Amino acid sequence: MAKKVVRYHLVRHKWPDEIEAEKKIKKRRILTVAACIVFFIGGFLSNNVWSKSTSATSDEDFKKFFDIYQTMSTNFYFGKDKDDLKDTLISGAINGMVDAGGDPHTMYLEPTQSKSFTSSMEGSFVGIGVSYFEQSKGVFIISKVYKDSPAQEAGLMSGDQIYAIKGKPVKDLTIDEVADMIKGDTGSKIEIEIVRENKHIKKTVERRKVNDSVLSSVNGEVGILEIDSYAETTGEEVKAHLEDLKKAGCKRLVIDMRDNSGGYLTAVQDVASYLMGPDKLIFKEDDKNGKVTDYKTKDVEQYTFDKLVVLVNDGTASAAEVLTAALKQQMNATVVGVKTYGKGTVQIPVTFSDGSMFKYTVGEWITPNGDKINEVGIEPDVEVKLDPALTLGAPKLDEDEVYKPDSVSLAAKSVQTYLKFLGYPVDRTDEYFSIASGEALKQYQKKMGMEANGNIDSKVITSLLSSISQEWNAHLDQYDTQMKKAVEIANG
Repeated sequence: MAKKVVRYHLVRHKWPDEIEAEKKIKKRRILTVAACIVFFIGGFLSNNVWSKSTSATSDEDFKKFFDIYQTMSTNFYFGKDKDDLKDTLISGAINGMVDAGGDPHTMYLEPTQSKSFTSSMEGSFVGIGVSYFEQSKGVFIISKVYKDSPAQEAGLMSGDQIYAIKGKPVKDLTIDEVADMIKGDTGSKIEIEIVRENKHIKKTVERRKVNDSVLSSVNGEVGILEIDSYAETTGEEVKAHLEDLKKAGCKRLVIDMRDNSGGYLTAVQDVASYLMGPDKLIFKEDDKNGKVTDYKTKDVEQYTFDKLVVLVNDGTASAAEVLTAALKQQMNATVVGVKTYGKGTVQIPVTFSDGSMFKYTVGEWITPNGDKINEVGIEPDVEVKLDPALTLGAPKLDEDEVYKPDSVSLAAKSVQTYLKFLGYPVDRTDEYFSIASGEALKQYQKKMGMEANGNIDSKVITSLLSSISQEWNAHLDQYDTQMKKAVEIANG
């Protein structure tokens, strides 16, 4: 079975929130409508034509807005303390208007955010083949290393901390600046210094094209198909992997969509078509006027299996939930894991000439059986939970934030849970950091070559996350109880 990375559920990471610095935006934006505007299913994109509609808003309303804007930009006392006051006011007005709708999935994305999002949905990229997140300020942790990627070949692993790139420490960089340093031309090499369990290691990695949305492996007669997202190339990638699994003699299939937060509707239709056959209902879309549109599979080659099992968790959302429900209700697939996220709304994107984007909700999707899953999710047929250490959030601590034994904090819950998973003698796993747990932490710190003071800080949490990843990867068959159950059901 192919190894996976530990899945950190620190918070529900919405990529726009990764960007801390405010970006300049132009005061005036000219709406750009492409020949084929794409629309989002559950927060992502699919091909469909979008027609611009206008609403009559009185000149008086706009006059009030511009009067306030003009007054703020010329007479506001604290304006003298603001860089680029006019751009800041416009950005604030746009976000305020968007937020006033009360819909978390209707949002305005500034140019850098829009570019990052669009790039993430292309399905392939030139890089080294890792995903990472900012665990605390300036501390970047690799959360996933893609199979057959340059990063995997170089020996990078999930849980590694990116410490320096090309000899430059990254502690003062933003997550986008780190990405810019990692990117480069195909064939070029980059030196990355990582920290693994408190040890510094340097790796030289060659950049090349990486496909990041689909992986597969074989377990006896069971094929394992892992779909991370529904990107532009996912449909054709899934077809290629299904061909390989069939050639390998796989009669049953496990589709792993844990932490798959969505993708292109066209990709979902392609994947569903390969598994369900032609003219099968995938989902329905209900718009604001009550019009319901059916979306069905295409007439393409179908890959049949004796048993289908779908693996999900609380990070399985939107388009991934579409396929989960369709396979469950139309193909009698067994769903294993924990309840899905529950993202069942449809968004349309509008792109502006400066590269920014506005996406807004236009409808809600419904399962083939008529169920709405928005803010509800999909319950598994067989519930299987991973060890709490593998799903519990790691708090972000400031560099000078420290918790000593006999104190109460969210960090204590995480650290004590991590220590228990690693076999250290903690006496509790709640928010109270006990004296006994402090002694257990000292044992861990001593083993890692750290100062054995028994205190919780950001370095301790980073090291523990690395240790958990090492343990997970070394004993995957033992700890991935969800996959184990899915394969068992497939074989049954």
